[in-house]
Amino acid sequence: MKCIDEDEFLWWYEEYSVSLLKYIFSMVQNSQTAEDILQETFLKAYQYQIHINDKNKVRNFLFRIAHNCTMDFFRKESKIRRLLNGLSQESKVYPSAEKIVEVKEESKRLLDALNSLKVQQKQVILLRKVQGFSIRETAEILNWTESKVKTTLHRANKNLEKLLLKEEDYEEITSFTR
Repeated sequence: MKCIDEDEFLWWYEEYSVSLLKYIFSMVQNSQTAEDILQETFLKAYQYQIHINDKNKVRNFLFRIAHNCTMDFFRKESKIRRLLNGLSQESKVYPSAEKIVEVKEESKRLLDALNSLKVQQKQVILLRKVQGFSIRETAEILNWTESKVKTTLHRANKNLEKLLLKEEDYEEITSFTR
C-alpha cells in the first residue's frame, strides 16, 4: 500500500480513536497520559503506514501500535500502573440510585479482581473481552502465538473466577459474623 492521503488518515482517526483511547486508558488510568499515547500512536501510524498492505488490517495495525506505545510508556516510567478497564455501557433508560450503587460495587469487584491478575492476563482480557478482538487479532497485536493467547485467556478466566468466588465467600462469612 502506498502512502495514504490525508482524508483517509483522518478517517482512521475518526473511526478508531475512541476505541484506542479507551484501550490505552484502561491500561494507564490517566486521561492525559492516554491522550498523549493516542497522539503518539497516530504519529507512528502515519510514519509506518507504508507497511500496511491490507486495508482490512488497519484496526489491528493501530491497536498494535497503541499497545507498543503503551508498553514503551510503562518502560519509560519504570513501573506498571494498575490496570483497569473503563467499561461503560450506554443506556437510554436512566437507572435508579440503587442500581447505580449496585453496578459500581460489581464493577469495583471486577476491577479489583482484574488488578490482581498478571499483566499479560489483563492485556488479553482487555483485548478479547472488552475490545472484542479475535484470537488471531489479539495474537497479532501482542506479537504472540494464537495458542499463547488462548492459554493466557483460559488462565485469566480461571483466576478471575477464583478471585471473584473467594471474595463472595469472604463476604458471606463476614456477613454472618456481624
